[in-house]
Formats: sequence, C-alpha cells, structure tokens
Amino acid sequence: MRVATGVPSLRCELVQNLLKDALKRQAKRDYGGAFQVVHFSIQDDHLHLAVEAKGASAEEIAKSPRLLSQRAKRGLETKDRDMIRRGIAGLAISFARRLNTLLGRKGRVWADRHHRRDLATPTEVRNTLVYIFQNFRRHGVRVYGVGATDVFSTAPSFEGWLDALVTYEILADTEPWRPSPRTWLLGRGWLRAGGLLSTLEAPPMSPSVKLSPEALAYEPERDPRDFADVLRELTAVP
Repeated sequence: MRVATGVPSLRCELVQNLLKDALKRQAKRDYGGAFQVVHFSIQDDHLHLAVEAKGASAEEIAKSPRLLSQRAKRGLETKDRDMIRRGIAGLAISFARRLNTLLGRKGRVWADRHHRRDLATPTEVRNTLVYIFQNFRRHGVRVYGVGATDVFSTAPSFEGWLDALVTYEILADTEPWRPSPRTWLLGRGWLRAGGLLSTLEAPPMSPSVKLSPEALAYEPERDPRDFADVLRELTAVP
C-alpha cells in the first residue's frame, strides 16, 4: 500500500501506534473474524502487510447481515478475495483519516489501489515473511552482525527467528501487534520451506538505492560460504 506524493515518511513511532490502533479497531468490526493483518512493515512511503481472509457462507451472512454490504443483503456466499477487499478498504480508509488528523492535513493519502499477491505454498509464505520483515534492508538500511530487526515492523515480536534478537530498550515496542495466525500456512506451514528465519536473510537491495562511496567503503565482505552452511553453524549443538 503506497502513499501519495507529499505525505511525510511513515517510519516513526506515532504512525506505528496509529496503524496498530486502526488494526485493533478493525478486529472488533463485524468482519473481524474473517479478516486480519498478522504482520506489517512500515517503510518511508508504503506498507507491507501479511493478511489472512476467509470468505463467509450464506449461513454466516444470515447471522451477521452487515458482513459484506450488498452481497450480504442478497444472501450470497462470499469468497476469500471479497473479504480481503473489504478488509483492506476498511483499513485504508481508517488509516488515512487518522493520519490526516495527526498531520493536520487534507487530501488523499494513498497513491493508488493496493497491490496483492495470493500465497498458496510454504515457500511463498516463507519468502514473503523474509521480504516483509527485512524490507528496511532492501531500501538501504545497513545492518551488521546477527540479530537486528526492523522496529517499525512486527519482526521484533515474531517468534520464528533462528537467531537471538538484538533489542534496544529505548526502541522497544511495549504493545506489539501479535495476533495468532488462523491459517496453517502462516502459522506453521512456512517452516516446511526451510525452517526458522535468520536475520542474515534479506531481499535484494532495491535498484533505486544508491549507496555513497563512504558507505560502500564500510560494506563488509560477504561470507563466501553457502548460506545453508552458515545456518548449519548457527544451529549446531556445541
């Protein structure tokens, strides 16, 4: 979800708290049991979300007539993608209103409609978790050593890390967003595609990022060993 030109950087504690508040409110809505954001990553001008959604049967709609607007009134079954659209639209509107109030501004917040990719395999989900949690590195944040995660994401509270995480009390999130996954793929299934995540894993750097000569001079040499060898060392029992 990308913001419009002119919206200040989203990477700050105020915006993170605003997003979590919007998610908490959304969980209490009539469709909260069928849609939830499990993980997020806040970048300067966009958000990445890992979302679960489940369509509603005609019987479920009958119990909650407001479940999906016009389709609900006609008593039709809803599909997963319908619930995703409903949930994302609700979140986009709620977030935009709160952000404009926070900034004392008017006008559109989102540049365009959200981009969605449906995930169907453990490999796709595992790769997506790495992409979301480590997206700050894709956009030029340099990290050295093992255990560093993005404080403007759900990575610090994620329990699927192989490494011990480095935490800084001044940056610690006292109320992390940590809902329990409802799907097998996002709950445990992704482990079948390579096991626990390591903070050494990261998506490739965006082509738009240009490091200065000074930054490149301090860029550490990459370990020539295969990444699997590094993971085996980390998991080896002494």
